[in-house]
Amino acid sequence: MPENLKALRNRIRSIGKTKKITRAMEMVSAAKLRKSEGVMKSTRPFLHKIQELLGRLALSTGAQEHPLFQRPSTGYPVVLLFTSDKGLCGAFNAHLIKRAVKELEKDPDLRVIAVGRKGNDFLKRHYPGRIEASHVDLGGQLDGAWTDAMANNLQERFRAGEYSRIELIYPHFISTAANRPVMERYLPLEPAAFGVSEEEASEPIDYILEPTPERVFEALLPRFLQTKIYLTMAETFTSEHASRMMAMNNATKNCEELGSSLTLRLNKARQAAITTEIIEIVSGAEAL
Repeated sequence: MPENLKALRNRIRSIGKTKKITRAMEMVSAAKLRKSEGVMKSTRPFLHKIQELLGRLALSTGAQEHPLFQRPSTGYPVVLLFTSDKGLCGAFNAHLIKRAVKELEKDPDLRVIAVGRKGNDFLKRHYPGRIEASHVDLGGQLDGAWTDAMANNLQERFRAGEYSRIELIYPHFISTAANRPVMERYLPLEPAAFGVSEEEASEPIDYILEPTPERVFEALLPRFLQTKIYLTMAETFTSEHASRMMAMNNATKNCEELGSSLTLRLNKARQAAITTEIIEIVSGAEAL
């Protein structure tokens, strides 16, 4: 059956418009990626310095007696699932949701706090009774006041015995082309969270803290937990923008390849139509 030249031209035109959209989305994601990556890289040294300081203090007797280091005997475990609000970012959300589902199947008492619309929509469909809370429509913008309020709320509910432990599932940003879903302990705090080895943790050190151990930890620990949530959000947004940029780049390349293939088919079909017309004209002239 001969190719429909009009249909081919319409498809080529449609693919060209799609390529313009995907290229524009790639450029927008690249701009957002640079901004978010800058925030993430500037936050990491601050968190690492607090970790270094708390790593030394975590071995003291006063640290082990602090409520944030103690696991409550009541309450249920909670995991914070960080996903994006929007799609078109490849398998970014699917990998995070898969990790959360693995934990949900393992522990029937586990509840989920969904941060991001994609994770929340999945949980509503498949695990509606396991949603503890949801936070959506964040707009891909970091808000320090929001992350501080979230961290403070988690600490209060942990101290009150509502949560027995809190975990974080988020994408760890490795590079523009790679991010890895990870699960980290948020509360209760452990010496390992500050880079303390098992050998060091088995030998607690009795530091002399001024003014008092309680005052020191009450000043440092909340700030550490707030910064942890802030950095987690920064890594989530950075990984999201990088994944969307790569997905749109691949979509643009696919549009170019498909457009070239259809253009070749159009040229062949047009040449075949011209050849057919010439044969008909020559045949008609010979008949006369």
